[in-house]
Amino acid sequence: MTALSDLFEVEASGGSDSPREFRCTLPPDAFAEGVALTARALVQRRLPSTSSLRTVWEAQHAKPATEVATKKQSELLVNHVCQNVGTPDELATDEHLGGAVAETLWVEFVTDLDEGLGPPVRVEGHDWSSTDPGGDGLTVHEVGGSFAFRLWESKHHVADAPVRSTVGRACRQVRDQSLSYLARFSLVAQYMTEDDPLALFYAELTERWVDQDPGAGVGISIGTGATADVAQCFDSLDSYFGLPTDRHHGHLHVVNDFMAFCHAVRDEVWKGCGLWTGH
Repeated sequence: MTALSDLFEVEASGGSDSPREFRCTLPPDAFAEGVALTARALVQRRLPSTSSLRTVWEAQHAKPATEVATKKQSELLVNHVCQNVGTPDELATDEHLGGAVAETLWVEFVTDLDEGLGPPVRVEGHDWSSTDPGGDGLTVHEVGGSFAFRLWESKHHVADAPVRSTVGRACRQVRDQSLSYLARFSLVAQYMTEDDPLALFYAELTERWVDQDPGAGVGISIGTGATADVAQCFDSLDSYFGLPTDRHHGHLHVVNDFMAFCHAVRDEVWKGCGLWTGH
C-alpha cells in the first residue's frame, strides 16, 4: 500500500547552522488519495490491529462497501474513532478537527523523514484527543549506542497571519510545559519490562531536558494550506529552547485548502462508521 508520505513532495533544508526543516507539499492531483490515506491512518491509530471493528470500518469504507455495520457496531465505531471528528449530528469544531488531522500527518511522516538520527525506535503519540493535556509526540532514536529524544508539538494553521505565528505559539507551549509533557511520557518506562536501558532512558527524560543532555531536542510540526510567508518559519526555534541549532526540527505539511482536506478526511472516517454514504 502507498505510504502517505510517498504522495507528498518533500524538500529538506537546514542542518548544523539552522533547524532541520522538511516542507512536505501534497500535489493537487493527489488530494483524494491523501484524504483516504489520512482517514485510514487516523482510524488505525484508534483501533487495535486485532479489533474486529477495524475490519468492519475497512469493509464499509471500501468502494463499493462490502459490509454494512450493525447499529451496535456503528455506535462502537463512533466512540472509538470520532473523537475530534464529531458526527453529522454533532460536528467537531474546525479547531479540534484540524488538530486531529495535523497530528495524524505528523505521526505518519515522522517515521519516514531522515532527521539525521536514524529511524525512531519508538514513537509516542498522537493523543486520543487533540485537546488532551500533555505533549503531542515523542520520538526516541538509538544513536551511537545510546538514545536521543525529540519532544514534538503539532499545530494546524489556517489563520491570515504568517505560519511563523503558529510556530511561535507552539514553541511557547512546549517551552512552558516541557517538563510536564516529559514527565507524562516518562511513565512509559514502567511498561518496558524487557528493555532496561530504554526504560531507564525514559525515566530520565525530565532530567535530561533540564541538563540539556546531548540527546535532547525538540520538534514543531505544522499542518497548513499556506504557501506564502512560510520561508524560514522555523528559524526562531533556538531562541525559545537554548539548545544547539541542529537539535531543533520543523515539519511543514502543506495541503491546498487545509480545512477542506480536513472536512474530506472527516467524511471518509464517517463512511467507515456508516454515517456517510458519499452522496
